[in-house]
Amino acid sequence: MRKKVVAMMLIFFCLWTLFVLYPNPYRLVVSIYRTFNPPVDVAAVALIDEVPEDPREIEDFVLDTVPYEYNWQTYGVPFYFPTPQEVIAKDGGDCKSRFILLASLFEAKGIPYQQSFSLSHFWIDYEGKESIAIEQEENALLRRTEEGFKVQLPQEELRESAEALWEGFWIYMPLHRKILFLLGFPMTVMIGFFMNRKPAVYGKTTKATI
Repeated sequence: MRKKVVAMMLIFFCLWTLFVLYPNPYRLVVSIYRTFNPPVDVAAVALIDEVPEDPREIEDFVLDTVPYEYNWQTYGVPFYFPTPQEVIAKDGGDCKSRFILLASLFEAKGIPYQQSFSLSHFWIDYEGKESIAIEQEENALLRRTEEGFKVQLPQEELRESAEALWEGFWIYMPLHRKILFLLGFPMTVMIGFFMNRKPAVYGKTTKATI
């Protein structure tokens, strides 16, 4: 009985958390899919005017075009992988937004590049890139080339990754969503309490001894 109660409590808390973070679960499912199948789209960026030709200048163009914002600010969820069309339609985005727009522009220009993913960051590598600390090759968990995915053990500082993830998940979460998320804990405890109560027995009689 106790295992069943714990299992039900866990299921409720997971479903409640999913509801709070992703009222539309489709955004989570599609984001996971796009992480491993980035929606690079040449047609989406074909109409962008005045795109430079030099790879570094293209990256600077993307950084200027997509001011950094966390997903909570742009899409109202903690993690979302947009399409290039969505990036163009918004006034900002995080590293995934810059990543997919830059990849699409490089594809349109025929510039060779590699896609890199770490525990807390997405970026594009190309010849002549001025890499920064967070975008070192050894920090990548996944690297995608023309040959496919290459998986490796990332060397980035776990503390820095945890701090970045915490900031993106919790610090920028809207207040009402924080309240709803925290309400999940007492609600889960209450469910466990009521499920663990023994039902009252009515109408039970005992034989009197004389």
